[in-house]
Amino acid sequence: MTTTQPRTLTAPHVSHPAVHIRRGEFWVSAGAADKRWMSYVRWEAPGIETGKPAVVLVHGGGGQSLDWTLTPDGRPGWASVLVERGYPVYLPDRPGHGRSPYRPDVHGDRLPAASPAQMQTLFAPTEPDPRRRAHTQWPWSRNAGTPEFDALTASAQPMLHDLPTGHRLDSEMLSELLSQIGPSIVITHSAGAAAGWLSADQHPELVVAVVAIEPLGPPLRDLGDRGQLEFGLTAIPMNFVPKLDQALDEDNPPKLPGLSGVPVAIVTTDASGRYDADLATIRFLHRAGVKADHIYLPDHGLPGHGHGVIYERNSSDVLTIVQSWIEAATTSRPPDEGTTQ
Repeated sequence: MTTTQPRTLTAPHVSHPAVHIRRGEFWVSAGAADKRWMSYVRWEAPGIETGKPAVVLVHGGGGQSLDWTLTPDGRPGWASVLVERGYPVYLPDRPGHGRSPYRPDVHGDRLPAASPAQMQTLFAPTEPDPRRRAHTQWPWSRNAGTPEFDALTASAQPMLHDLPTGHRLDSEMLSELLSQIGPSIVITHSAGAAAGWLSADQHPELVVAVVAIEPLGPPLRDLGDRGQLEFGLTAIPMNFVPKLDQALDEDNPPKLPGLSGVPVAIVTTDASGRYDADLATIRFLHRAGVKADHIYLPDHGLPGHGHGVIYERNSSDVLTIVQSWIEAATTSRPPDEGTTQ
C-alpha cells in the first residue's frame, strides 16, 4: 500500500499583507427608457482618505474588471496595488461584459469568447512567432491545461460585434461613472481605450489624465465587418475642429481641443508587436494638438513584456513607472510639454 504525502497549502489571504480598505459596488445606467442598460462597478479605497484622485481602470476587449484585480497566478493586480498606494479605484465592467448584463436589443450581436489558441496568440506567443524570444516576462506555461493559462482563458468574454455600438456604450458608461465620482485618472487597456479618448474629449473637466496601455490602433484601423476606427482612434465621432471629414489640408489637421488639455500617455511593451501601431497613435494625437507622451518600457529598464503586461512578472514595477508619470504630469507638467521617449 502506498501513502500519499499531504499537500502543504497556503491560502491566498495568509500570504497577502494586511491592508485596511473600504469597498463597495453599484450600477451606472444610460439609454432611452425602453432600452435602459446597466453596467456594474466595483470600487475599493484606502481605509482613510489620502487626498489622491480616484483611478478608473477600464479593461480591454473581451475582458472584464477582474483583469485588474489579480494576476492569473493569484498575485495582487493593479487595482489592489493602487489602493495600497493610497488611490481610490473604480472597476467598471464595460457594457455587455463581465457582470454588466447583456441585452441583444441594446448591445447587438456578440462574437464568441476567445479560444485558448486565440488567447495564446495575443498574450503568450510560442515559437516560431518572432515575439516569443523577446517575451521573457511571461512567468507561466503558454499552453492550455495549466492553471494560470486556463485562468486567463476563463476570464475571456464575448465582445460586441458592432464596434460603433461598443464605443458609444463604453463612452456613455464611463461618462456617467465620472459624473458620479468626479475628476479621475483613467487607465485603459487595449480595446478599452476608446472609452478614455471619448470621455476625455467630451468631459475634460472630469478626466485628470489618460493612460492607454497598448491601445486599440493604429488610427483608422479596419476591423472588417466589426467596423473601422473611422474617426482616427474611435469608431464614433470625436469633437474635432474642424470636423474630421472636412479637414482636407494635410498641413492643417483638425484638432481635439477637449482632449488637448488632458495629460495623455501611451504605454508600449517590446514583445507584443504593437510598437509601430502605438507610434502611429501618438503621431495622430500630436497632429490633433494633444500632448501625448510615450512610455516605452525598455527605456525604463523593463524589457520583455507582452500585451498582458498588466499582470505579467513585473506588473507592479510597470505600475510604478505609470504612477510616476501620473504624479509628474498632474503636478508640474509645463504647459507646452509633449514628448515621446
